[in-house]
Amino acid sequence: MEQPQNTVQNTSNTTSDSSQENTTPPSIYHPFSTSTVKEEVLLGYNLAQKLYEQGDYQQVIDRLELNVLSTNSTLQLDGYLLAALAAAKLDDMTQSFDYWKEAELLSSARHPDNQNKLQENKATILEHFGDWLAVVKTRMALTYNLPLNEGERNQEQLWLAVQNLTQNEIDELYQQKDPTLHGWLTISGILRDQTLSIEQQLNTFSQWQNDNSDHPAAILPPKDFQIMSSLGDMAPKKIAIMLPMSGNLERASQAIIDGFFSSFYNQKESRPQVFIIDVNNYENIKDALAAANEKLPDIIIVPLQKNNVAQISRLELSTPVIALNQLDLNLHANNLYHFSLNPEDEIHELIAFAKQEGAQNAAILSTQDTWAQKQSDEFREAATKENVNITSNQTYANTPRGRQDAIQKLLLVNESYARKKLIEQWSGVQVESIARSREDLDYVYYAGKLTDAKQIRPLLDFHFAEKIPMLATSTLNDSAPEKSTNPNDIERILFTELSALTPNNKALSGLFQSQSSNILRRLQALGADSYLLANKYQLFTLLPSTKIAANTGIITIDKDGIFHKRPEIMTYRKGNLVYANSAQFFKQEETTQE
Repeated sequence: MEQPQNTVQNTSNTTSDSSQENTTPPSIYHPFSTSTVKEEVLLGYNLAQKLYEQGDYQQVIDRLELNVLSTNSTLQLDGYLLAALAAAKLDDMTQSFDYWKEAELLSSARHPDNQNKLQENKATILEHFGDWLAVVKTRMALTYNLPLNEGERNQEQLWLAVQNLTQNEIDELYQQKDPTLHGWLTISGILRDQTLSIEQQLNTFSQWQNDNSDHPAAILPPKDFQIMSSLGDMAPKKIAIMLPMSGNLERASQAIIDGFFSSFYNQKESRPQVFIIDVNNYENIKDALAAANEKLPDIIIVPLQKNNVAQISRLELSTPVIALNQLDLNLHANNLYHFSLNPEDEIHELIAFAKQEGAQNAAILSTQDTWAQKQSDEFREAATKENVNITSNQTYANTPRGRQDAIQKLLLVNESYARKKLIEQWSGVQVESIARSREDLDYVYYAGKLTDAKQIRPLLDFHFAEKIPMLATSTLNDSAPEKSTNPNDIERILFTELSALTPNNKALSGLFQSQSSNILRRLQALGADSYLLANKYQLFTLLPSTKIAANTGIITIDKDGIFHKRPEIMTYRKGNLVYANSAQFFKQEETTQE
């Protein structure tokens, strides 16, 4: 392979901390020392700032409410914006934007500088709640309004937001007639193109730079391109894959191998040598790893079994390893990375999706299958961390009576019936009434298959909960709806799905045509992305804010070396798989338009 040329033109040096994403909220404003601000107001605002920096967000709001927000001072605008950030940190999107709107209504908000401050604050709130499409639109507006010397940070945050977009969101933004926005989407597309080697991506970007020299990204390239260019030959020359190629997991391993080589052959140049090690041919995983290391690989992709991953995590690893599974408690071992189809990422995305419209109250409903109960436990744990209120947690037997009883308990319909009966006993008069479901519920998290869910949705509708959506992970969609399924029985059921399984994705479409199982398709996507990560894991280590759009979703990395994925949110409309929109399901009645 030829050494890639340093093709990225950069007008500023990458600083020593370029690999660290700036997570400091930009809207923490410096104290005022003007005589127009009363001392009590100034002290209250300064104290609120200190409390924010200490992470005591409720105290921030209490202090601002007491000393700043009700005063007619020059600090009132900043007070509302700080309160909006604190409310966002408390995961209260409704209150956060209530404070933001109060700031927007102030007469001082009309000043151009304060307009920029408002939009910066709004973008930060949207970033916290993961509404990346809205973040891009907000930061694009700031691009045109910020002074030239203040735009660099906004540009960096804009790029991160663009990289967080799913392909469906990218397609939506392309409908806008904005050349500058199209430029950002185009260079994101260069990194999303799985057929290009790293060298080809750099050369394509360099050509784009030359053709669009006035674009902000041409003048100051995103750090991804800067680091890729500085690394030289980043792609591995040898890759070892350790999988159980015989026995019970042979079919799953073969799906991963099929996906891996689909990405491998997508790249027309610079392909590495690949060695496949059947771990079942060795007495233990340590011996299999030794056999892999004899091939002198640049990186190793290791087994599916959790017990093998656990053993590897306790070894001294001389070669970087990507494990295709993760443990309940992952040890951050040197040279070890985790990449899996763990439902934790999907649950997080479901919660974030609902929060975009202020949904905070959820109920849990699961079948009695062991995997479903484990998922309901994982949702409850995630909900606790993300300040989602669980109103009910029901597991039901898959019988007509079991389903009916669970729904009535979940919606408190049984309590409504009990109150009616008590009134009749007390009054001696028969009461005519209709039982109503609870009104404090935003959505139901459901752990079960589609064949189970299609029996639950009509029950929710029957008990006057037709506006309450059901949310689920991709396990709901392990198989397509049966032809006999009534389309109405599976609408308003939203679920996560890997990008490779969505209607607009063509990356693995040829491979999928011969595969009817969505479970195996997901393993193929996992294998395809394991090849992409083997090529670019160094970029993640040097620039932790890196985001790659791939077959499993938008891939990021955390401080413990775990790769996370942001999936798509899908639903069924008239029996067809379509993209879901949060506003449609949490704010208004569903229409028949797509």
